[in-house]
Amino acid sequence: MLKLNPIVISLLILFSSFSFAQNQIGVAAAVNQNTTDLTLEQERKLVEAGYKIIQNHTIETDNIGRAQMLLVDGTAFTIGPNSSVTLDRFIYNPATADGSLEVTSRGLLRLVGGKVTKKTPAIIRTNAATVGIRGGIVIVQTQGQSTKAAFVYGDQMTVTPTQNADGETTLTEDGFVVTVRHPTDDIEYPDLLTADSLSVLQEDLQAEEKEEEDEDEDSSDEDSSDDDSSDDEVLLLLLF
Repeated sequence: MLKLNPIVISLLILFSSFSFAQNQIGVAAAVNQNTTDLTLEQERKLVEAGYKIIQNHTIETDNIGRAQMLLVDGTAFTIGPNSSVTLDRFIYNPATADGSLEVTSRGLLRLVGGKVTKKTPAIIRTNAATVGIRGGIVIVQTQGQSTKAAFVYGDQMTVTPTQNADGETTLTEDGFVVTVRHPTDDIEYPDLLTADSLSVLQEDLQAEEKEEEDEDEDSSDEDSSDDDSSDDEVLLLLLF
């Protein structure tokens, strides 16, 4: 399990081969695992066709942690405290920009879609719903048995309760929030994504960016302040 500590860390992990990319980064303790492992034969064919494949990589934060993940197609994840994201499957062909992306999320996640998501919706699974986002930005927050998906920008967002496939809702206009209060419930009418509601959703994520700016301003005092540092976020950059 990758536990994030209170000290700011920058990690750059380059995966230069498919076999190395299969090494597990961490284990999420509270993620609802939905395995999408490919067979060896499927993997071989995709690799031979020029695809990059990464599966079952997890980043998990504690109550004072934050983290980021950047994929080679430009897709970026940011997760807040007490959250995790598991890369169930990422398949990408740099030559054609074809591929697919499936993740499992717990807590607070912001996804900014890259090249893969422009063609094929990214799939985000939570305990209450499955969220599909194509060509855009979504913030997904899970609390207890509920999931909230904010369609910040993009072409299309689809939200389906995990135990109620007939309750699926599809939006083609951004600027709305869809809430699934329970996996078996129907989805209520989407709420307008106001500036205030967006600010509340992004509060923990924006705190990381603000604190990083403060670090740059105080870099000249770094040596004298290390022991008393109150920074509590960790920046993880995973470049596949």
